Amino acid sequence: MKFLIRLVIFLLLLVLVLGVVALFLPASMAVGLMEGRMGALRLEQVGGTVWNGRAERVVLRDRELGRLAWSIKPLALFSRRLDADLRLQGPELSADGFVSSTGPGNLVMRGMRIGLDAQRMQPALDVPALQLRGRVELDLDTVEVRQFFPARIDGRAIWRDAAVTGEADARLGELRAEFLTQPDGSIAGTVIDNGGPLQVEDGRFSLGVRGYSAEATLRARDGDAAVQRALQHIGVLQEDGSSRFELQGRLLPVRG
Repeated sequence: MKFLIRLVIFLLLLVLVLGVVALFLPASMAVGLMEGRMGALRLEQVGGTVWNGRAERVVLRDRELGRLAWSIKPLALFSRRLDADLRLQGPELSADGFVSSTGPGNLVMRGMRIGLDAQRMQPALDVPALQLRGRVELDLDTVEVRQFFPARIDGRAIWRDAAVTGEADARLGELRAEFLTQPDGSIAGTVIDNGGPLQVEDGRFSLGVRGYSAEATLRARDGDAAVQRALQHIGVLQEDGSSRFELQGRLLPVRG
């Protein structure tokens, strides 16, 4: 019996010691242990602890994203979840919010605010003659990713100081989008303008397991000459001077 009591006491002390060590484990050591599993992502100049840490430089495929700080919630680990508050600050991309993961390919974000350079939307909009300018701000209430596929995205976005350069230079004003998960699991949204030089009519988009689509009728408000020149490179010109923009494709899941 005495042996059993001493064994229990020893195990409790061991758990306590390991907990204290984990609590103050340097973040740099933890990142070093995970380095082989991070792929093209690198964290440099790491400081703090594994629970409350920071990386002065976040690099993805040799492109610097900015400075990252995180705060992990230890109690969530007992439920086999990794819960953390993240904050990324960079010149082209910023993010601030709550992230929870139950394993590879499964992710939940809540209250996430993301800011990015409009040029990052270039591949999605497929307008090769023009470069996008301005800043896009995303306010995401909820995002759920299951098996690497977006199953739910609810929120809104604002494209501030929207403009294009290249074959034509034009200021577009401010564009707004709202999106919500539908009962069938797809994600649908609308796009409107805020009364600027670009007029958006019937702007809508959708995302589902079969792919994505977007469409809108674009006009130059009050006959803005710069916007009219830009519309010659966006969508299909109509007889009334407007442009019909349509986009569709398949969304392939990203693995690894």
